[in-house]
Amino acid sequence: MDIKENIDLTHRKLLADQFHQLNLGISDYTFANVYLFRNVHRYEILKKDCGVFISAYNRQGQNYIMPLANLQLCSPDILKGLLDSENFFFPIPEEWLSCFPEKTFRLTHDDSESDYIYLTKNMASFAGKTYTRHRNHLNQFYSRYRPEGLPMGGANIDDAMKVLRRWQEESVLAEGKTDFAVCGEALRHFQELALWGTIYYIENEPAGFIIGEPLNAGMFCLHFAKASKRYHGIYEFMFNDTAKQLEPQYRYLNLEEDMGNGNLRRTKTSYGPEKILKKYRISLVC
Repeated sequence: MDIKENIDLTHRKLLADQFHQLNLGISDYTFANVYLFRNVHRYEILKKDCGVFISAYNRQGQNYIMPLANLQLCSPDILKGLLDSENFFFPIPEEWLSCFPEKTFRLTHDDSESDYIYLTKNMASFAGKTYTRHRNHLNQFYSRYRPEGLPMGGANIDDAMKVLRRWQEESVLAEGKTDFAVCGEALRHFQELALWGTIYYIENEPAGFIIGEPLNAGMFCLHFAKASKRYHGIYEFMFNDTAKQLEPQYRYLNLEEDMGNGNLRRTKTSYGPEKILKKYRISLVC
């Protein structure tokens, strides 16, 4: 019997355990991501005999299914039964493609949905020609400011909210068109979502923060980076400092997708990604 459930904080252990067992480097596969974007994507848990799936909708209103189950335990009939002529499985890593025979399933991918993966040591050093502009901005930042970073949590969550509100005020987009609400919820449920972050102060004023979480033993995902435009070079500083903190434990940083945003694509490309991690769509052959 199929069971459908809306996602809330009570599902954290169930879903976090599922994501841990999958051991993927794809940014979508974390409880924090699913919980924070549960309303945006209308996430719903589907429990099948062979495991757990999540039904969701993308920004174009298309329905897709996230497998959290071991697909080798799922019969082709169950997989086919989850799909119709319009929806698809997503995001599917390359290592799962063998579970979908070509005669039955069709695979595609959209570059705007791919994750940007960086070597942590490169972001921590900013060495080489690729980072010339970022290194210059970082040096200019250090010539003007003496930042202080503190672990995120507890009393400084209110200071992070001040940064987020200032960031939104400086944005050219209305609040409903940014991730202001989602990031605010991440701050309010910071501990419950098992997130990690650093908040940065300049002259005792909260100036910026970064929030993320581990994806697996070797990769860390950065979900949110927010700061005020008044501090030139602060983003270079925050990425560089975060990489220095994470380098001893994580070889890679995942900065998620660009969502087809040209400015975001240029920015993420400028940091010299080590690889672009494709996320495949799997649909039925018509």
